[in-house]
Amino acid sequence: MAAGEFRTISMLSLVDECHRQIREQILSGDLEAGAPLRDSVIARAMGVSRSPVREALRRLEQSRLVEKSNNHSYRVAGIDEGDAAELAALRMADEGLAVRIIVRDRLDVSHLEPLIDALADPESGSRPAAEADAAFHTAVVATVRMPRLDARYADLTDQIRLMLLSNDVSPVLDSATVHRHHVELYEGLRAAIASGDPSEVLARWQWHVEHGMNDPARVADRG
Repeated sequence: MAAGEFRTISMLSLVDECHRQIREQILSGDLEAGAPLRDSVIARAMGVSRSPVREALRRLEQSRLVEKSNNHSYRVAGIDEGDAAELAALRMADEGLAVRIIVRDRLDVSHLEPLIDALADPESGSRPAAEADAAFHTAVVATVRMPRLDARYADLTDQIRLMLLSNDVSPVLDSATVHRHHVELYEGLRAAIASGDPSEVLARWQWHVEHGMNDPARVADRG
């Protein structure tokens, strides 16, 4: 490479990568609730300075995935199972807003069909089913193209995943039942778009969110 052709190394890209790795470790369960997050240790392991690690930890604190301990160092946050009702209400607020806008503006939702098909795999275990479920709901929110809503919803879903990990909750997901419920949501959404009335699909959506959040095993009980 000739002199003068060096590419600028962005501090932001380092922060993003540190954030990605720490977040991934937390949401995979490799770093459990209460685990200490020492910036010096993490920086040494990543081969970077402490500055991008500190900024990444600050971002994760804003997302409520990490918290400061009494000595002001960071640790993985723990979210109590008693917070499920609040998280469900916030999730419904975001998804409900997206549904209302989709119906009001008669937005195209055909891109959701492949995500529903991914839920139909009878060989899928609980974790892939949960990931496919999350992908569907995230895509619904993304349909309205509101970046601030996307960011808020992403933080919320991360908190929900951390709550499940913190309380050792493993949702009982039967792929056939989960697939059927999402087909119902999708068909209800399309019907609402055609009629211009979101009330019926919103009621169905609220049941799905509240029952799945407050007791994941009960989702299979709906007739």
